[in-house]
Amino acid sequence: MSLKSSTLARGVSCAIILWVVGFVWGVIVFMVPSLKSVPSIPLVSKFPAVSLILLPLYLLILWYVTPRLLASSQGKTVEALKFGIVLVLVTLVLDSLVYVSLLGSGDYFTFLSIWVAYVMFILVPWLVGRHPQHAS
Repeated sequence: MSLKSSTLARGVSCAIILWVVGFVWGVIVFMVPSLKSVPSIPLVSKFPAVSLILLPLYLLILWYVTPRLLASSQGKTVEALKFGIVLVLVTLVLDSLVYVSLLGSGDYFTFLSIWVAYVMFILVPWLVGRHPQHAS
């Protein structure tokens, strides 16, 4: 089963939307002094006011979007896994380009919250795809 071009396009679109949601929330946190001053959690999150909101939000968005994306798919589990991989790859590229290259955040990938999000981007669609009652 190959990832259909429409599914691929929707996966890339979804990844960009998730990334923009994270970026916008990060900008809001940086504009509000009380949110920006929340102390980092070593090795877990540099900006907890960003990650503690985004991780549950990503979970909800993925739980909502994945069944709709998979509605017309035959092999829902495989397509869901491919969708998750597309999410991670696109997000990884955008994170690398913007946060690491442009903004110079060299320690960006050293925090657990980033990797939890990447795992969630694969795991949630895969779990939804495994249960036909959720992915139809």
